Amino acid sequence: MKYLINPGAEEAFTMLEESRSGVKKLMVTLVGNCKVEYSGRAKSFLDYGDRLLIIKADGTIMVHNNQKREPLNWQPPGTKIRYALDDGLTIEAKRTSPQEHMHVHFLHIHSLSVFQLDDGAELNIIGEESDIVNKIVEDPSVIEEGLRVVSREKVTNSGFIDLLCEDREGTTVVIEVKRSSITPSAVYQLEAYLTDFRKKNGEIKMRGILCAPRVSELAKTLIEQKGLEYRKVEWEFELKDKKQASLDIF
Repeated sequence: MKYLINPGAEEAFTMLEESRSGVKKLMVTLVGNCKVEYSGRAKSFLDYGDRLLIIKADGTIMVHNNQKREPLNWQPPGTKIRYALDDGLTIEAKRTSPQEHMHVHFLHIHSLSVFQLDDGAELNIIGEESDIVNKIVEDPSVIEEGLRVVSREKVTNSGFIDLLCEDREGTTVVIEVKRSSITPSAVYQLEAYLTDFRKKNGEIKMRGILCAPRVSELAKTLIEQKGLEYRKVEWEFELKDKKQASLDIF
């Protein structure tokens, strides 16, 4: 890693140009007082202020201030980056498809770092809806004793039913799983699945169950009004897939 504190524009420019000369592309971070002009799908102007600029090895460029998660301005991977000196350090970021141009000018640079990140690991996302569905398939008793899974991703006109099951009395049970919280839209979604299934299979006896770690108060009211059911099913997913489950039923 190379690191400069309060470098002049020429010193910063030299380091940035040297960072482009190697075989491997490097990551750059700049903290300083800059303005940002953008033209492309729209136009924007951000006057001078202290900001963090990040340039990744794949051409991604982002300008952040000290608030919020989203960048103030950004360009995606594949952006062409050029450094120049024009009464301070200038960074040009251009794309051709679509045509976009971001111009950043630094009045003063507080810090500059250039480094390579050695990261060959792949991101493994756990705790998604599909993980919860898999757990229910492995052990349907977390929903209720005697439940049997018939199929998953059953197609209807309104979408895919997460799990189609039968209870111990042979009643068809449609289960809809959400990763975080049951909202009113999830309730209406399950209701649509039940309606579609009845249209295709006749007015058979059916139950609908929504599964998630939480349920909103409005959704809870709708569930009761529509004769549906809710199960609080929550797992703590770890790399070794250790399970902790709890159930609330109404």
